[in-house]
Amino acid sequence: MSIEVELGAPAFLIAVPQLGDPNFSRGVVFVIEHGDQGSMGLVINRPGNLDLKSFASTQNMQFRGDGSSLVLQGGPVQTDRAFILHCSDHRGPETEDIMGQTRLSYSLESLKLIVDQPPPKLRIFLGYAGWGPGQLAKEITAGAWLLGQATENLVFETPLDRIWETALRHMGIDPALLMHSGAVH
Repeated sequence: MSIEVELGAPAFLIAVPQLGDPNFSRGVVFVIEHGDQGSMGLVINRPGNLDLKSFASTQNMQFRGDGSSLVLQGGPVQTDRAFILHCSDHRGPETEDIMGQTRLSYSLESLKLIVDQPPPKLRIFLGYAGWGPGQLAKEITAGAWLLGQATENLVFETPLDRIWETALRHMGIDPALLMHSGAVH
C-alpha cells in the first residue's frame, strides 16, 4: 500500500522527536486536505498569545462565551488568516464538513456568527501547515511523521500540553521510548 493511499484526510500527523523544524516540534497536525495538489492541516497543540476574547476584540467583535481559551498557531503559512474548527450546526460562508460534527470555517462572516454564539467545541487557529505535491509523502517516508487516526476528542477535549503524548499513546506508542537522535527535516 502506498503512502498516498495510507495518508488520506482527515488524519493526524504526529511529529517524531527528531523532526528539526521548530514549527512542528512535538506537534500534532490535523490534516484536513490531502491530494495531488498538496496537503493542508492545522497544528492543534501550539498555543498562541491571544485568548479568544482578545482575538475577537482585534476583529471588532465581542466573544459571547468563555473567551479564556487561547487562539492556536495553526502553522507557519498565512499566519494573519483565521481558521475555525468547531462542532456545531453552523454552515455559514466558507464552511466545510471535515469529519463527524467537525467543521472548518474560514470567512469573516462565519467568524462573526461563531463568536456571537460560540459552540462548546471550538478552536481558532492563525495560519496553517501546507505541503506541495508529494512533499508530505517524502517527509513521512523520511521518518519525520507518524500517522494517526483523527478524533474529535483529541482536537477539542485533550489539554493542549497533552495532545502529542495522547496521540502517541492512542497508537500504542510510549512517548518515553521514542529515541531522540539526529534531526529529520
